Amino acid sequence: VFFILEIIILSPDITAMHKDVDNMKLNPRDQQIFAAVMSMYCNGDGLPVPSTKIAKQKGMAVCSATVRNAMARLEKIGLLYSPHTSAGRVPTNDGFDYWFDEFFTLNDIANYWQPEQAQLVELAHGLSQRYQVCCCVGLPQVRTQQVFRVEVLDFDANNWLILLLDRAGQSHNICINKPHDPSDSQRYEFATWLNTVFSQQSLIEGLYRMQAMANTAPRNCHDSLTQWTRELSQKLGSDNSIVVGENYLYKKIDCEQSLNIGVSFLNFVEDKLAFKNGVSILNTENLPFSSCDELIVISVPYFQNQEYQSRFCVICPKSAQLEKIIQEFKLLEPLSS
Repeated sequence: VFFILEIIILSPDITAMHKDVDNMKLNPRDQQIFAAVMSMYCNGDGLPVPSTKIAKQKGMAVCSATVRNAMARLEKIGLLYSPHTSAGRVPTNDGFDYWFDEFFTLNDIANYWQPEQAQLVELAHGLSQRYQVCCCVGLPQVRTQQVFRVEVLDFDANNWLILLLDRAGQSHNICINKPHDPSDSQRYEFATWLNTVFSQQSLIEGLYRMQAMANTAPRNCHDSLTQWTRELSQKLGSDNSIVVGENYLYKKIDCEQSLNIGVSFLNFVEDKLAFKNGVSILNTENLPFSSCDELIVISVPYFQNQEYQSRFCVICPKSAQLEKIIQEFKLLEPLSS
């Protein structure tokens, strides 16, 4: 009988817990203790939080027994749970949802953020290294980017490498087959022609000009222009993204299969968060990672000239330093006006 009773105690009615979470209003002390649990759990380690640790926290002014009673109430309504007997408490999925809803004004953070592409790349690398998280960023649509200059490099025995560079030094690279006479003088002449075609034009406009001005290209390159134009067109039609720090996820969580983070993941997030501005959170149950229940996503859309471009996503364990990561986006607000 005792064994059966213990199972009942450890396996509360999930439906009732959800109902309690939806209808509750915490008293100030319980809110303070709940916030302390969240901050201590989301510190990068993800260890259960004991009542004694909270009672010793500066400014808490409560004894361990008071904290234990509050944590029991928070567990009863489904915000916390105890992973095993005599352990501290950790937040539930509902606890995370309540925390973000009640303690953050996410919609007001990084509203209509308008970064330069270099800032996107720098922020992705910075967040990944500082907090050991994964960042996935959709880059601006390739076809609208303006070309500042073109370089043609002797890549290997069979190919030239064309670099289409913007003013920030970001490049789109296309490997093309060499013409019949791939001398350096021919390569320089072709580079000069490409700069005439593309200079100060968007990539898509440069493609149209390349087709229209084909008869002015160096004669030795005429036979190859069709192939080169087709490859450039395919490049412009492809999706573009960067993923930084994916290895951190596999070190910190148990996952049975690859997470497949990239363009398809960004498309999934865009469908979930369509028309939402500012910072948004996707909790475990809203993510496409069926084999992993330890992740959470922080996502921010970004714009250029008030037009939506793509999303910046931080994928991380729930134990990551979430408050500090959100604070990083708060600091971007002066740059987004």
